[in-house]
Amino acid sequence: MAEPVLIEDAVVAAAGEPAAGQAVVLADGTVAWTGPRSALPERWAGARSWSAEGRLVTAGLVDCHTHVLFGGDRRGEFAERASGRATYVEQLAGPDSGVRATAAATAEETDDELIAAASRRAGWLIRSGVTTLEVKTGYGVDPEAELRLLRLAHRLRAELPIRVRITLLAGHVYPADVDRDDYEQTTDWVSRICDELVPAAREVGVDAVEVYLDEEGGLTLDDASTILEVAYKTKTATRLQTDHLSDSAGAALAPAFNAKAAAHLNFPDEVAVKAMAAGGTTAVLLPGSLLELGMAERPPVDLLRSAGIPIAVATGLNPGSSPIASLPLAAHLAVVTLGLTPAEAFAAVTVNAARALGLTDGTGTLAAGAPADVVVWDATHPDEIVYWAAAPLVRASWSSGELVEVP
Repeated sequence: MAEPVLIEDAVVAAAGEPAAGQAVVLADGTVAWTGPRSALPERWAGARSWSAEGRLVTAGLVDCHTHVLFGGDRRGEFAERASGRATYVEQLAGPDSGVRATAAATAEETDDELIAAASRRAGWLIRSGVTTLEVKTGYGVDPEAELRLLRLAHRLRAELPIRVRITLLAGHVYPADVDRDDYEQTTDWVSRICDELVPAAREVGVDAVEVYLDEEGGLTLDDASTILEVAYKTKTATRLQTDHLSDSAGAALAPAFNAKAAAHLNFPDEVAVKAMAAGGTTAVLLPGSLLELGMAERPPVDLLRSAGIPIAVATGLNPGSSPIASLPLAAHLAVVTLGLTPAEAFAAVTVNAARALGLTDGTGTLAAGAPADVVVWDATHPDEIVYWAAAPLVRASWSSGELVEVP
């Protein structure tokens, strides 16, 4: 356990407007105390001092939806879409493009190569202020390949200097040799996911099970429901990506399986939003994906607000629909493309993002007793983190009270 640290000469916005002359004490892996430096309790007077030199100190950022673990890239498809030669939906449906292309590239790389590439991408996010990171599988598609990625996610967790939450994306797309319109083929594949992958994943260890439900590019409603039900019955937390490319009725489905989070949400109606509110599901918005794909549809932010649904924002970092590697940039895009206020956007990448991951220990806040995940910024107001899109504002960060060394 790291020795106690006293971060002083700080600007802190614990409640209301930022105040100068503040201090934050990190001890035993938690925020032990925060308040005016002049009111520092005597017990912390001898803590090792670190001066913020008048800079802003906040809780670390939480990226609650990423796909950092994969092989290769899809820059060729990026260029293809830019020239108008193909759409994302067309690429996603192809046997040798989209998610299946990444799955093939992932299968060809060694474990060490995949870990090195994922660490590099995680480093980008850490440099943007992220101290808690969600890592998904999903580019294995078949059960055996997914288990390999799950084990690698655990290895990545052990090697990164920040907290990692692991999600089994058990149903991403159908394999190339499975026709989504063939009931027997899809049923056989889903049975393998439910009978082989989900139980084996529980043995390896997983924080949540997720599916991608979308009639245009992902699983059908019936197949997604089957997988989520298996996870739900084993008391494993569930998450859902849905209503991304089409109105797939997934947002209304999320509360049925006590899903902690539902992501994308470009098409849900008022009925679905009310269901999410009643079920306590957090909405995870991915503005980078909307920008990347040039989508006209937008999540119904006003409906989400009025229903009292917590809104989180994530990078969604992946090689296809969201090659966005800065969480403050994603927050900025949430303001300019979705209409969030800067304050809402900052909450969306801290406390609400923690909620989306099922973290109820104070993650995303500077409250006493919260994890000692803290960032010092070259700024004096949280709005600046959102306003200066992707600017290198991070001066230093701590995770569980340990000074972070970026991989």
